[in-house]
Amino acid sequence: MKIELVRADADGTSVESVDVPVGTTVAEAVSASRFAGTDTAAYAVFGRLVREDRILEKGDRIELLPDLLIDPKDARRLRALHQSRGADHH
Repeated sequence: MKIELVRADADGTSVESVDVPVGTTVAEAVSASRFAGTDTAAYAVFGRLVREDRILEKGDRIELLPDLLIDPKDARRLRALHQSRGADHH
């Protein structure tokens, strides 16, 4: 059965379709793909977090979720600082 794997990172999004047997788990599908061995914090199927042992269904799309590069609170703080500095120069 065909499934799709999607990985997004700072360089963009990579997609791969893989043909796997019925009964394949998320972990097995990832191992059979070019994403095997990549750092992944979590997995989702169609946007819902799943465990590695979830059995896949035909047409599933596995999303490989990397660790956050920056804490969301830090990102907001940096944006606010940048915006306030930009306002000072006008």
